[in-house]
Amino acid sequence: MKICEVCGARFRGNPTVCPLDGGELKDLPDPLIGRTIAGRYVIRDRIGAGGMGTVYRAHQEVLGRDVAIKFLAQELAFQPTSKTRFLREARAANRINHEHIIDITDYGETDDGLVYLVMEFLDGVPLNEEIAKGPMYLPRAVTIAWQMAAALGRAHELDVIHRDIKPDNVYLLRGHDGDFVKILDFGLAHMKGEIRVTATGAIFGTPEYMSPEQARGAPVGPAADLYALGCVLYEMLTGELPFRGSTPDLILQHLREPATPPSQVVATVPTALDALVLRLLAKSPDERPRSAFEVAEALRAVREANRRSVVVGEDSTVHQVTMIDSTEHTLPDASDEHPSHGSLVDRWTARLETFQSLVRRAHPAGPAPVWLEEALGELADQVSSLEHLTQDLHERASAASSEEDHARSLRMNIGRALDALTADEARVLHELAGVEARVEAATRRVREAEAPLREGLEALEGRELHRLDDEAVTLLRDLGNGATLVVDAREGLREAEQAERSLRAELDDLRFQIGQLKGRLGGLSAASEVDLDGLREETKVLDRRVQRRLDEVVKRAEPIVRHFMMFPHLRDAVRRTHAQGA
Repeated sequence: MKICEVCGARFRGNPTVCPLDGGELKDLPDPLIGRTIAGRYVIRDRIGAGGMGTVYRAHQEVLGRDVAIKFLAQELAFQPTSKTRFLREARAANRINHEHIIDITDYGETDDGLVYLVMEFLDGVPLNEEIAKGPMYLPRAVTIAWQMAAALGRAHELDVIHRDIKPDNVYLLRGHDGDFVKILDFGLAHMKGEIRVTATGAIFGTPEYMSPEQARGAPVGPAADLYALGCVLYEMLTGELPFRGSTPDLILQHLREPATPPSQVVATVPTALDALVLRLLAKSPDERPRSAFEVAEALRAVREANRRSVVVGEDSTVHQVTMIDSTEHTLPDASDEHPSHGSLVDRWTARLETFQSLVRRAHPAGPAPVWLEEALGELADQVSSLEHLTQDLHERASAASSEEDHARSLRMNIGRALDALTADEARVLHELAGVEARVEAATRRVREAEAPLREGLEALEGRELHRLDDEAVTLLRDLGNGATLVVDAREGLREAEQAERSLRAELDDLRFQIGQLKGRLGGLSAASEVDLDGLREETKVLDRRVQRRLDEVVKRAEPIVRHFMMFPHLRDAVRRTHAQGA
């Protein structure tokens, strides 16, 4: 990729001068800047880098919106395990499709081996920057944790475990009524049914937020994410991690030491929230909440108890902290913006018209050189061909983007219905646990009531009951009272068992509906991927043709520009061709 020192225009290929103004072309420091990926994404600038690769801001020409593109580091692109783990992020996020999980819209590999993910462009701050300022206001911390729990609930229901929940992987978007959470980086996610790409017993994750089972290298389930969520919530409430030290010390503390209750660090943490954090940080997965939906409901209850909490910010202004409900909030639809289709062709059409008008000014006394007329004709043919190819590319890219948005919208709707059913499942399981305790207690009461009645019946054996002496009457009275207790106890047991059967029937019905929705979601994802693969391949082919045609246009324009730049009085007009198409 080359850039013009005069006008800043960028060109691929090997032109020696700028076809816009004749300026000298120099290599760009980052060859990806200005490059078009998959015929749709023009890379604007670099915004970050990490161990797995580099992230750029790009512009999606068809929809007129910015996106983020993450490229796998080139030294890792040829390692099958690294490549699989990198692309796993796209599959995991696409499987979930939740408002509070970053939206990955596209992924693939370029002809020269660049592996990439296309994500929504986020304008905001990572959670770790906010935590670094100190303990967060309780309503704000609860709001953030609630959104995280809601997103993890959907992920876990669809058999995706993040395995690296930490503040660095949580983003808070700007421009919303309160914090709007996005969970990032599913590169370490585990998905049920996926072929293992890591060694058994390997330890992955971040030590400060690692569950005990994860630290041991044991298989992890949803409870591992809940433990990490507990660490994040602890840190938001107190400004401190539940455990600190070197990596070996952290591992031992996660395995053995109970966490100090948050309320002992910040006294204003309410009892219910204190208890929830400690449950999340339980050493045994079985002692943690049953699901992320249960955590979300517990956080909602804490929020309701503090609904009217008013807090004062550092600038002494008063803020009302509110919780955003992901089932009601919708993000702005960038697809409503007008596409910029035709701008490339428009620029070259304007330049061609300028070149044609300069012929008479360059050669006022006689006919123009034959080669110049032929070159202009050839350039016109190339621009016309570029226009047709660009139109075809736009149509294919638009179809791919529309198909992506449609499929994502359907998955979002099914996901919301799945969330509602799964929240009901969590409620029924909670009620069922209480009813099972009632059944157990009622069974115990029946046994306790039946024991003395049996003893009394045994005492009646061999007695002549027609002799109603005082002892016999007393015995019969006690037996009657005992029988009444047994009847009452058995009635209580029957009621508890009926409630248990009713809840189990409701649970079976909910799980059947959940299974149906999950099956529909899986089928929809598979079908849309098949359709999108075809559209993406067509787009890639057209993009290659457009780039080759554009290289040819630049090549044809170069001698024309060189000719006109020989005339001092025409140089400014040649340079203005860039402004004409801007």
